[in-house]
Amino acid sequence: MFLSLTKKRNPELIKAGVKLHQSGLIPPNTYVLDLDTIAHNVRRMAQAAKENDFTLYFMSKQLGRIGDLGNWIAEHGIEKAVAVEFEEAYRLYHSGVSIGNVGHLVQPGKHQWDEVLSFDPEVVTVFSIERARQVSDAAMKLGKKQEIILRVINSSDTIYPGQWGGFQVEELQGFIPELKQLKGIEVIGVTSFPLLLMDKERKELLFTENLKTILSAKAILEASGFHIRQVNGPSATSTETIPMLKKAGVTHGEPGHALTGTTPLHAVRTLPEDPAIIYVSEVSHEDEENFYVIGGGFYERGNMTGAYVGRSPERIFDTFLKGKPLNSEYIDYYGRLEHDSRVSIGDTAIYAFRTQVFVTRANVALVRGLHDGVPEIVHFERRG
Repeated sequence: MFLSLTKKRNPELIKAGVKLHQSGLIPPNTYVLDLDTIAHNVRRMAQAAKENDFTLYFMSKQLGRIGDLGNWIAEHGIEKAVAVEFEEAYRLYHSGVSIGNVGHLVQPGKHQWDEVLSFDPEVVTVFSIERARQVSDAAMKLGKKQEIILRVINSSDTIYPGQWGGFQVEELQGFIPELKQLKGIEVIGVTSFPLLLMDKERKELLFTENLKTILSAKAILEASGFHIRQVNGPSATSTETIPMLKKAGVTHGEPGHALTGTTPLHAVRTLPEDPAIIYVSEVSHEDEENFYVIGGGFYERGNMTGAYVGRSPERIFDTFLKGKPLNSEYIDYYGRLEHDSRVSIGDTAIYAFRTQVFVTRANVALVRGLHDGVPEIVHFERRG
């Protein structure tokens, strides 16, 4: 999906992937992240946020929930993270990363709230009155008052499979008396996901019905006396979408794929963020029709088109092999590429596709200096 874009705008990353693999510095099944380009992307988004009086929390799950990377992002302009689950919050906090939002998309367990609140998150997202009670109880035990935002939902909203949940907007009014009574929390915002989706025919991002839902919830809460300071609108946040989010009444965004220049919009438009991630593997074996590539990092929703294959950084663009799809029942032991007589066992295979590193078993290498011709691995995260 992003291979041709990466070749055009960050070819040195692809060359570095070949060099690092062929020299034995990284194993197959490794995502390589270009830290210098990520820093560039973060600075561009931070500047756009400043110009639009907009707040950003960065999302790390797509890139592996790595503390060193989180601190790098914070150092270059987006200071706090959104942790979509407890494990991400735990890893980031204990690496010194400040937590902006936790609990969206995955609610912590009922016995985890004490520890979550010890991470001193700016806000916590809750899906239900039961979770609001749990946060309130935990906050009171800790002698604090926790600001929370409500995930709200309507029957006409766009929700990804397995992600349904939240306060039904038509029922929200009925929960307001109890929300006001809970002494350990203060409701200061609303959220939903996704607020933006790609229109493939028009090649642009359009708002979903979820925007109307969160703005309706905001109006209901404000009419009942709540001071709503955060209207959180995640999905595809980038320099391109920050102004349109601000104009629509959104106050906070949560860039994830834009950190590596890999939102759906980046695939079809020239945007300020450059591509900064590749997947590096190795040709394992072959039969008469296929080459098989060592897996572990393939992602079913990645829209993978194929790979550049070879052993020389200077010649890597000579050979592109189309990927062959595997059905949804397969285990990610191998990827499959078309056969080509120019390819040999042990060659490097370079991919660039939409991914979620945290759901893979791939390694992650954080690399600096590749644009100076001296790529240096500054952190290697081995997965099992």
